[in-house]
Amino acid sequence: MNKAENPEYTAKIVDGKVKYVRKNKITVFGVANAIFFGVFGLLCIMPVIYLVLLSFASKADYLQASTSTVIVLPLHFNFENYKVTLYQDNILQAFGISLFVTAASVLYSIVLTSLGAYAFTKKGVPGLRIIFFLIIFTMFFGGGLVPLYLTIKDTVGTENLFSIIIPFGINTFNMIILRNFFNQVPESIIDSCRLDGASEWRILFTFVIPLSKAGIATIMLYYLVAKWDDWYWPSILLANSKELHPLALKIREGLNNARGEGQGQGGWDPSRVFEQGSNAAMIIIGLIPIMAIYPFLQKYFSQGVMVGAIKS
Repeated sequence: MNKAENPEYTAKIVDGKVKYVRKNKITVFGVANAIFFGVFGLLCIMPVIYLVLLSFASKADYLQASTSTVIVLPLHFNFENYKVTLYQDNILQAFGISLFVTAASVLYSIVLTSLGAYAFTKKGVPGLRIIFFLIIFTMFFGGGLVPLYLTIKDTVGTENLFSIIIPFGINTFNMIILRNFFNQVPESIIDSCRLDGASEWRILFTFVIPLSKAGIATIMLYYLVAKWDDWYWPSILLANSKELHPLALKIREGLNNARGEGQGQGGWDPSRVFEQGSNAAMIIIGLIPIMAIYPFLQKYFSQGVMVGAIKS
């Protein structure tokens, strides 16, 4: 019996040609696997759903749910928690600062990481292994918080946005990942570029980087999430400049400090606002950019994690 007559195979058109592929059978392992990952995915998304519902609920909904149910249902749906968050906590300014710092940091880090990764793809360069070892050494041993702070203070200074951008331009782990991607580019392509008179700069930015889109997207997402969620260094380097605090630090301050529910300035109803709801609204505002960007990078990120993990 050929595949066309075999009930275990089905016809599928691939590149304009008919091919016969084996049908997927339902197995006990497949069902158990689907149930396991379905429950796991639900556990991952539940906290986000809870925060979304909480942010749109009223104070009465929250008080009622605290005595009867676990999840707060927004029976009196409103935007008051978002209004008080945007008005009282000055989130829009912090949001704009985070956008600028994140965009500048990601671009700056991508350039530095690409230059470092490309340099370490070279073979036969005297002393390159020693330099590479010294860079790897920094992954396990650091100079300490105080020396780093003093170095930043004496170079770029503190109480300015450059202090949280310039000193943190490159991550050794991300550079190693990108180096593995660059090693996947065929050497014949690079040799042909050199024969045509292309400089190393042009080879990197015109050929190597475009052929390593998955790697660039992977480390871009790493840098983006790390910088967007960074509150630690801004709290140290921008301690006396409250107006320069990014969104992550604003959220941390809002969650850690008790905030008054206000008197209704800015057009919001204080009877509908409660601290937990405004905190949830603040967190959701911080999640929106990452959730909006990730779907566009997911394809490259999934490919990048697998390929970048290959030791070269």
